[in-house]
Amino acid sequence: MVVTVKPQSAADDDAAFGITLREAEFQAFRDLLYDWTGIALSSSKRNMVCARLAKRLRRHGIHSFTEYYHLLHDEAIGKEERQEFINCLTTNKTDFFREPHHFDFLRDQLIPARRAHGSRRLRIWSCACSTGEEPYTLAMILAEYCPPSQGWDAHILASDIDTDVLAKAQQGIYPEERISTVPEAWRRKYFLRGQGARRGQVAVKPELRSRVKFCQINLMSDDWPLHTTFDAIFCRNVMIYFDRPTQNRILERFTRYLVPGGYLFLGHSENIHWLAEHYHPLGGTIYYLRAPEDTPPPPRLLRFTQPLTRSVRSAPESQLPEYSLILGDVKTAKQPAILKTLLGSCVAACLYDPETGIGGMNHFSLPGSSDEGTNTRYGVHAMEMLITAIMKHGGQRHRLRAKVFGGAKVLNVALERLNIGARNSEFVQKFLTTEGIPIDAQCLGGTRGLIVRFRPDTGQAWAKPLAPTDLTAILRQEEAFGQELETRIAAPPDDQITLF
Repeated sequence: MVVTVKPQSAADDDAAFGITLREAEFQAFRDLLYDWTGIALSSSKRNMVCARLAKRLRRHGIHSFTEYYHLLHDEAIGKEERQEFINCLTTNKTDFFREPHHFDFLRDQLIPARRAHGSRRLRIWSCACSTGEEPYTLAMILAEYCPPSQGWDAHILASDIDTDVLAKAQQGIYPEERISTVPEAWRRKYFLRGQGARRGQVAVKPELRSRVKFCQINLMSDDWPLHTTFDAIFCRNVMIYFDRPTQNRILERFTRYLVPGGYLFLGHSENIHWLAEHYHPLGGTIYYLRAPEDTPPPPRLLRFTQPLTRSVRSAPESQLPEYSLILGDVKTAKQPAILKTLLGSCVAACLYDPETGIGGMNHFSLPGSSDEGTNTRYGVHAMEMLITAIMKHGGQRHRLRAKVFGGAKVLNVALERLNIGARNSEFVQKFLTTEGIPIDAQCLGGTRGLIVRFRPDTGQAWAKPLAPTDLTAILRQEEAFGQELETRIAAPPDDQITLF
């Protein structure tokens, strides 16, 4: 691909010499990254690409992004620079004991199962290890529960496409605050505290590092340097950066590197329900590799037809515990219960697994973005938290059904420009459609607030208009939220929804 741009003069500031990344250049870099790594950058990442690649322009003393594009294809320099390009544009975020239920599963399920079958061999692949927190967490689990003194041969392969983070992972040196999520006894057991120039840092002890082998692997490469199969593959928060064809290619390839009955661990916002012929979901984004002799999954059109037991359906409503939700709340129940909330322009999503009777409700407003962090007052995080909580209780993501309510036009004229009710309704429908969660019923829009009651164990929901006194209280709450938004938003929020 050839990209042309009018030459511009150099400057010495840190913002890429004052050069603007043109749309054609941005598209060219997006295509390169996709071809080389499978990562599909969204159109909203243009400023990020500009800022990160500006460092490479300064490094080479060149003054346009088009020059840099051609440099990447230079046979003399390009090979090394292509790796730097990839390193610049890959995202690396991780923590020790991130999503701890995955490590609980290793301790309580996988390791005892191998022991019960007389095996003392264990291999785990952390295939996007970043700066090493995940594989070293795995190493601590193996050191505690698979000690060599008991005959265990347990090791970890840790790989990443980014050579910079791999180098940091191999060093195993971290700021001391990074290990705050590690149990205190294990901090003393597996880390060395820095002194002098290293004060405020910790280092992974050599005996723990020896359990982990690091290497670079590009998941898009045709040749993975692997010569073994694994009991577990950790591929967490990776699939969200790939499009569906790339996901299929990688996930189907994983099946050849898992032992029969092996496990695949994904990130909390990822699911692979469309690959049910290969992977059986166990909940909590843990998947079991189906053996050829396993009973095949039922046809997808029939997966919601199994009725709940009569004893659950017959639970009298008057005897059930009742929980009320306000803006920002997320509540799940694995026993019969009533969840209720009062809605104006906000939206409540009621999700349930019809086979287990596990489900829950949230109450939120506006899609939200990375600026809102983990605030459940905003849609993206409220939906992700609700789905994750249901799965932790034992519900299955691929069986979830939905009923949605709210999104009325009830706020005053001053806040109409934010279009809150309509945006809430649009968001929840788009999110559920994108996630493949069917909407069984909805009561969205209009000009009247609602009181909603929901039974997760049966999927039953009731909605009726709010009394004037209740609506007044809801309006005060939502107007306060809207005014807070107005202090931060100079223009109406972008309706583009980013789910992950």
